[in-house]
Amino acid sequence: MKKIRLTTIAFGLFGAAILLWLVMGRDIGEVLTVFSLVGINILWLGVYRIVPIALDAAGWKRLFSAGDRPRSTDLFLARWIAESVNTLFPVAQIGGHILRARIIGRKYGSGKEAGATVMVDFTMGLTTQIFFTLTGLVLLLLQTNRYQGTSSIGIGIGVAIIVIGAFFFSQKAGLFEFLAARTSILYRKKAAAITASARTMDKTINEIYGRKKKLLGCLLLRFVAWMAKSGENWLFFFFAGAPITIQEAVILESLCTAFRSAAFFIPGGLGVQDGSLLMIGSLLGLGTDAMMALALGKRFRELMVGLPGLLWWFVHEGRYHGHSTSNRGR
Repeated sequence: MKKIRLTTIAFGLFGAAILLWLVMGRDIGEVLTVFSLVGINILWLGVYRIVPIALDAAGWKRLFSAGDRPRSTDLFLARWIAESVNTLFPVAQIGGHILRARIIGRKYGSGKEAGATVMVDFTMGLTTQIFFTLTGLVLLLLQTNRYQGTSSIGIGIGVAIIVIGAFFFSQKAGLFEFLAARTSILYRKKAAAITASARTMDKTINEIYGRKKKLLGCLLLRFVAWMAKSGENWLFFFFAGAPITIQEAVILESLCTAFRSAAFFIPGGLGVQDGSLLMIGSLLGLGTDAMMALALGKRFRELMVGLPGLLWWFVHEGRYHGHSTSNRGR
């Protein structure tokens, strides 16, 4: 555990160093000029983030059985907290998903269904991200006619498809029961209970995959959510007085997100997200100083959305533990 923590810290420092190097390599005066043009309107980026979070939550809701669907508000708050944790904590972009399953399962007393829906929703998110990346890549090729450097992205997409396919079929084949069988050696007294619980989880996951129409609805909403996130780029340049096209906004978001996901081991994608924006922006003929301003604007938006999300999580945990303590005292 200590080695993992040290490795995470090392990667975090490495990413922060790259980000600092990228910032220092730009004309700080020009970057600040772009920020001054955006001004207080930067707050709208945080407000706009409500849209993709709500779409993601709506897609997640589709996966629950009709009679036991949690309220949309609860799913939205859980999704918001998950994004905040994945963005601001070094949890390899996974810890937030575990947390949202815990929040919903605990509130509605349906831990296994909540966990199963998150597992399927996570898979749908990865699948639609590939389509989103492909969309951005095709738009980039159509706009620039530059095929150099795109082959590596294509190879990365191919590898991602294979990995996600293997992940999907492992779930269908009983992933949790397989893992339970490997870990039950460490917990021999609870081996039977762990195996039974894992078997139930696998059954629930397969039931969800059997709901074809609901699965398709989730896929569509998740893809629309990815596309909606591109609006953040368009808004930033609109407020800066140098609007870009929707096509350019999608290219920036899709390929930048792909690079950040590939660098999941670097907390917050520090340096990677920002450097990829500069690289993609240069392919589109956008100024590097303006792109650096966008990269920093995205970091500011992460704090605007993430810090209140973490605060709400702490409030939620406090209420839950307070309620549990009062029940035990009766």
